[in-house]
Amino acid sequence: MFFEYDLKRHRKDLTSDFSSEEITAIMDSAIGDLKNRNIAGVFIVPLAYIVGGFATDYAVEQSLLYAFLGFILLNTLAVRVLSIIALSKKVITKKHIWLPVFFWSNIIVGIVWATFTSTAILFYHNTLSITLIITLLAGISSGSMASYCIWKVLSYAYLLIILGVPTIAEFYIGNHITIPIGVAFTFFLVFNLVQTKILNKHYWQSLINTFKMEKNSLEMEALNIKLSDEIAGHKQTSQNIVISQKKLQDIYNSAHDGIFIFGLDGKAIAINDTMLKMFNVGRQKALKFDVNVSFQSTRNRNVDLKSIWKGAVNGNDQEFTWLTTSIDTDKISTVQVNLKKSLWGENSVIIATVRDISQQVAAMEATTAANKEKTEFLANMSHELRTPMHGILGYARLGLKRSNTVPRDKLEEYFQLISDSGKRLMELLNNVLDFSKLEVGKMRYEFQKNNLLPMIQEVTTELAPIAAEKGLYFDVHHTLEDAVAYCDVGKIMQVLRNLLFNAIKFSHENNQIKITCKEDNGNSGKQQLLVSVHNFGIQIPEDELSTIFEKFTQSTATNTGAGGTGLGLAISKQILNAHGGTIWAENAPDGLTVFRFLLPCEK
Repeated sequence: MFFEYDLKRHRKDLTSDFSSEEITAIMDSAIGDLKNRNIAGVFIVPLAYIVGGFATDYAVEQSLLYAFLGFILLNTLAVRVLSIIALSKKVITKKHIWLPVFFWSNIIVGIVWATFTSTAILFYHNTLSITLIITLLAGISSGSMASYCIWKVLSYAYLLIILGVPTIAEFYIGNHITIPIGVAFTFFLVFNLVQTKILNKHYWQSLINTFKMEKNSLEMEALNIKLSDEIAGHKQTSQNIVISQKKLQDIYNSAHDGIFIFGLDGKAIAINDTMLKMFNVGRQKALKFDVNVSFQSTRNRNVDLKSIWKGAVNGNDQEFTWLTTSIDTDKISTVQVNLKKSLWGENSVIIATVRDISQQVAAMEATTAANKEKTEFLANMSHELRTPMHGILGYARLGLKRSNTVPRDKLEEYFQLISDSGKRLMELLNNVLDFSKLEVGKMRYEFQKNNLLPMIQEVTTELAPIAAEKGLYFDVHHTLEDAVAYCDVGKIMQVLRNLLFNAIKFSHENNQIKITCKEDNGNSGKQQLLVSVHNFGIQIPEDELSTIFEKFTQSTATNTGAGGTGLGLAISKQILNAHGGTIWAENAPDGLTVFRFLLPCEK
């Protein structure tokens, strides 16, 4: 492509200075400049055509020719605009297509303009208005010289067309006015061609030098970065020892085990932070520790520390357990001690690692307790599931055997018992499913302002027949016209059912179950509702009042008597936690057991 020739012509040995990527970047930059310089021409040329046509009566007297040339001009300018848009893209692709389109669209524009100006000279050379055409021609030719100088072939061709054809027209007329103008046009054409050559050379040399400067700048920057990296590397090398020591110190202090460093004489040299926290002692006091003073211990009579220390000094690793107490408490802890001879810098030392295994014992006890709770839960669950299942199967078998002989009312009783057992079984399964949803955070809530009084009335009405079987009745007390709380209706009714079921299950017969609802702002300062359920029955041991709300947990006073899975209270607690409320249990002095929960009134 002859456009690339402009670049190569000014850089003989281009490949030795620039890579193919850099050459592409230079080409794209030149194309961008060429496009930017020609945007104004898209508007100036048609404007000049309109002004020139109407200033000389060309548009009226030569209307067909004027319209024909205008049609060609507008269509060619449209193609030129498309090529400018294509060459405006960030990454210029298909240059081999759009550059020729750009070239020939400009040439055709030049031909149209030359045709217009030369015919205008022929038709109106005796009128004064032709000077406007000549002025426009001079302006467009000068503008094209500056616009097209990047592409010398395009600039030469355009200048020769728009100035050469009118010059020929001037000489063709050949009178005493047109010949001097033709001579002037000729000199003007030569001047523009020379200027184009000079501007073309300066542009490409400037562009190439700019890229070379940028390339050199990048190379210098890369060199500076390399030198900076080397300097930083030297600095880093000088700091490595300090950093390594700091890392070792951090590891030493953050170790989970306590670490004592002793000299071979038994005196403490260093101690890590874990050991200080383990025994709640200051560093200065700990560094006064001397193994020789501790060879005898009333709590560790079975440990021959003197022989153990001697073995460690001789290079034999030692391990033993030791009973000890921290400085500010009498709590006895069991620690496991390991002694190992090692180097500390250039000196031999004894490194003592101390691990508080009493925590491991506590963890094992907690695990055992959790397993016990799960075992009890499974036992209770099996019992609770088996009871309604036996009812369903037993009455189903009885109904099948007597279906032909038993009266209809008796069959209805069997079906009712089967239905009641099925409901009980479904309730147990729903409790387990609800608790599993709460555990994984998949329980959905629909919070809005609701009145608790209708909820309490609905639940007590629902459970009244079950309570009546034990001679129990509900007594609801409240002083509020509306007890409005921000809650999920279904979930709070589930909490009420759980608490009332517990009250029915563990109440002594022929008593009342009292439910109260009142406002209680407490210490929080926020408006809350306090709902309480009182019943006379099996009381909960004081040390279990908080643990009964944990999963798989039942009070020891009820887990073998009244039965149950131990999930109802755990579900209630998690529901109230999601509401921003709380739930707890109390034992009143008069034999009452009271379950209370607080529920926020506002969001």
